[in-house]
This record gives sequence, C-alpha cells and structure tokens, in this order.
Amino acid sequence: MSFKKNLEPEDVLVSSFETHKTYTLTESDSGNGLYAVGIDKPTDTNLYNFDTSTAETKVISSSKFFRVPTYQTINTLYYRDIKQMNGYIDYIRGVPSSSDAVLDYIYTEPLSKLDNSTNRRTYNLRRPYTRQLHNTATVISVPQRLYGERIRPYSVRITDDSTASTIILQDDGYGNFYDVAFSSSYAQGAPTANGSGSVVGNMFYSDGFAVITNTGSYKEVGRNSGSDGFTIKFDSTQTIYEREYVCIVDENEFQYSTNKSLKKGGSGSVAISGFEPTLHARTPNDTFEYGLIGYATSSWKTAGYEIGTELIGQASHSDFNTYVSTIGLYNDENELLAIGKTAKPIKNEKELALAFVVRFDTN
Repeated sequence: MSFKKNLEPEDVLVSSFETHKTYTLTESDSGNGLYAVGIDKPTDTNLYNFDTSTAETKVISSSKFFRVPTYQTINTLYYRDIKQMNGYIDYIRGVPSSSDAVLDYIYTEPLSKLDNSTNRRTYNLRRPYTRQLHNTATVISVPQRLYGERIRPYSVRITDDSTASTIILQDDGYGNFYDVAFSSSYAQGAPTANGSGSVVGNMFYSDGFAVITNTGSYKEVGRNSGSDGFTIKFDSTQTIYEREYVCIVDENEFQYSTNKSLKKGGSGSVAISGFEPTLHARTPNDTFEYGLIGYATSSWKTAGYEIGTELIGQASHSDFNTYVSTIGLYNDENELLAIGKTAKPIKNEKELALAFVVRFDTN
C-alpha cells in the first residue's frame, strides 16, 4: 500500500560543502587532456597575414596548437584590459605607481548615492602589477573534467627539470606563481636582484590555465618532456549538496490498508482490473462490475460477490498496525525522484508520531 503527503518548506533542508581530489599529471598525460604550449606575441606580418600552413605550432596527440592565436586569446581574457580581466585580480600585492605603469582607464563615481551633482570621486585604475604578459609565455592547460568547478587555491605546484636545478613553482592562493626557493623574499614583496622573488606566472583557477610569464630563468618551464619535463599537482573542487527531507507520520495517520488479501470473500485468484474473465470463470447470473474491482475464479457466492466489503479478523483487531518500510519523494509532476528504505519495517503505532529523515547527496 502507499500513502501520499505533502512536505512543508520547513521540512526541507539543503546544505552544501566542497570536496577535493588531488591529481598529479605530467607532460606525457596529453591523453587526459593536459597540454603545455609556448605562445608568442603577434607582429603585423603574422597577425594580419596569418597562414596556418606556415604558422608556428606545437603538435600534441596529433592536434595542432598555434602559438600566435593562443597568445591573443590568453592576452584578451586575462591581461589586456583591466575592465574585462577574467580570474582573481590581485590588488593585495599592490598596483604600480611608477611612471612606466600602464594607465588603463579612469573610473569615476558620485561622492554619495544621494549626490546628483557633477562632483565625482576619481580613481586611476592601472593594470595589476601581478599581471604582466611579455612577448612570449607558456600555457599549461588542465582539462575541466579533472578540476571540476575550479582548481583549489594554494594547491597548485609545478615541478620542472628542464634546467640544471629543479624549479618548483607554487601558487599563492591569489592567482600568482612564485619560486618556492625564494618564498621569503616573495612574501616580503622584495624580489632579489634577478627578480626570482617576484611573480613568475599566473594561475586561473576557474579555467584551469597556468601561464608562466617570466621570460628569464623560467622561460623553459613546461616546454620540455621526458627527463626534462614537468609535473603539475593540484586539487580539484566539486560542490556537494546534502539534501534532507523530514517526513512525519502523525498520530492515527496511515492506519488503514488497501491490501486485497485483508478483505473477506476473496481468494488468491482475484484478478486485477483491466483483465476480462473467460467465459468459464463466471456464470450467466454473474453481473458484477469486474472491470472495476476484478473478479475471482473460485470465490463466487450465490448470495453475491462480497470481496472488499469486510476485513478479516486479524485486520480488524484493535492491535492491528501498519508498517513503514519505504519512503518515496515525488516532485509536483508526480515523478518519483528518490527512494529511501528502512533497515527493517517500522511499526506505525496509533498513539505515536513518527519522523523519518531521508538524506542524500547530489552535485
């Protein structure tokens, strides 16, 4: 038997939490969708007369990656215009104030929301100091199916063996890469003479792009393979939604049964509505509405067909109770969405209210 009852808004609770999984990939994992490619700033010649047959490319798993168009895409998305930059913009490490800083635009706003005059506060916004794309760079792309919703900040580490000594780059949680060998000077904002304590690249967590922008000691990071290759380690992110539904059975609720085996006058051969009885299964005097409640092949009585009119003794006893074993959750269209089963049938006492908590996770 089954019963239906609507849930109230206060009976539903949805909470979320993030889960993470650590991945370690190398340049040889192109089959998983990882690739690293060098990019080059275009000139008038290779920009306006771009020829795919002669353009410089890198082939990974039989796929061609063009250096110039990739540079244009990365530059447009993350570096060119502060008004449209994607990814976390790091103002924590400051904006340059020197004369060689690039002035992007001037932003003005009213002195207050109630001020309709022409008096305005003016800000000279400049390109973030941590976002500098030079003529060449290296892009390492992580496939979305691995990092999920985004790459977890503080979890990215690139290890490269292309130079005489191993280079280890770590993200700072704000979208910047630094050399762990110079972490102290980086934290203090005091780069060494060769700039090794400064930002050497950027991490765009929501898009899975690591861009090595330094053209000095780090220009070969991510560009080689084999014993001179690189490893990238990161944590993926996936939000899990925990859904909790409180299903309450009040006192004296759902105490009856629609099970045909509890009715007098029937037998185990009662047919279900929709099946027409054969001629030998009924008598000429049998005019009962079989199509509504079914029929019996051996329970016909001369006094009339009495199935469904009276409960058997066990079901009419004062101690008779129904049991709860399964709870189904339906939407407004009466579509079954989830099923919860109890470890064993729970007795539905007349004097007691029962509360069942159905809990499951979705992403």
